[in-house]
Amino acid sequence: MAKVSAEAINVYGAKIIYEHVSAMQAEVEGVLKSTDIEYVHRMRVASRRLRSSLSIFRDSFPKKDYKRHARDIRAVTKALGAVRDLDVQMELLENLHPQFANPRLAPGVNRLQLRLKQQRQEAQNQVIKAMKTLEEDETLRSIARWAAPWLEKAEDIYLYSPALYELAFSSIRVQLQEMLVFDEAVRVETNVAELHAMRISAKHLRYTMEIFESLYGEEMKAFISQTKKLQDLLGSIHDADVWMTMIPNFIKEEEQRIIAYVGQNRPLRRLLPGLKAFAENRKQNRAEDYQSFLKVWEKSLQEGTWEKLERLITTPLNIAEAIKLLQKMEKPEDGSDDHAEQ
Repeated sequence: MAKVSAEAINVYGAKIIYEHVSAMQAEVEGVLKSTDIEYVHRMRVASRRLRSSLSIFRDSFPKKDYKRHARDIRAVTKALGAVRDLDVQMELLENLHPQFANPRLAPGVNRLQLRLKQQRQEAQNQVIKAMKTLEEDETLRSIARWAAPWLEKAEDIYLYSPALYELAFSSIRVQLQEMLVFDEAVRVETNVAELHAMRISAKHLRYTMEIFESLYGEEMKAFISQTKKLQDLLGSIHDADVWMTMIPNFIKEEEQRIIAYVGQNRPLRRLLPGLKAFAENRKQNRAEDYQSFLKVWEKSLQEGTWEKLERLITTPLNIAEAIKLLQKMEKPEDGSDDHAEQ
């Protein structure tokens, strides 16, 4: 029975992991060419989902292989994350540019755009380096080779075993508890670190629920959707926090560049109105997003969303225990069977 349970977990894990490996492989060429920011976005998401899946099904791999795979995928995620953050910042500046087209504001915003483009070009080198390591280590191909024999067994193995449901329950519950820990802290608007940490927890919870979504059917979709809404709002808050830290540092760096170039900082004055106006725009946007987040979070608590999620993931385990109990009750205590009476 233990062997069958392990095989069910391996087959289920192989299906999930292979899906994310394929998603990453499909984006490699586009990421290297860097002609469209969506290639980076899709591959980053696929790499993060692959990391979550590898972590959950880590016992299905030899320890040494898991560590190597996790290390390479983490390096890709990190490199893609830096590039993606810059892409998102540049896209935001492009979208908001009409609001800062005033000749008094434009110089500062234009200078910020220029520096971000320069950083983006430098960051691409780290992406190429990480992708080269991924290729040299044959990481994706190695994971795909591991998955292949398990995928071949998919039709012969009954997947929905108690062991798989236990893994789903423990994995989802751990992530849920980690997110709920921040309930009190995120009610303080200035708790930047805690808000960011809750965003990461919400992301992990969402990915974990997606991994096991097929075990719970349509009911799981509502919880995934709710968690994504929280994750998106917290992500927007974090982006604003990054900007509000970045702008003062950017002003100092530009001042140093100007002094090094012309010997004094007077030209900085023409950049300040636009930079300060943009920082204020992000501050206001953050305040709005924070209030939206609080409403969504409070509503989820009032409606018992997370208690309902716990009940959903617990139910299959209760059913399995009930079946075991019935089987035990039906078995004669003295070991005799019905034939003994005939």
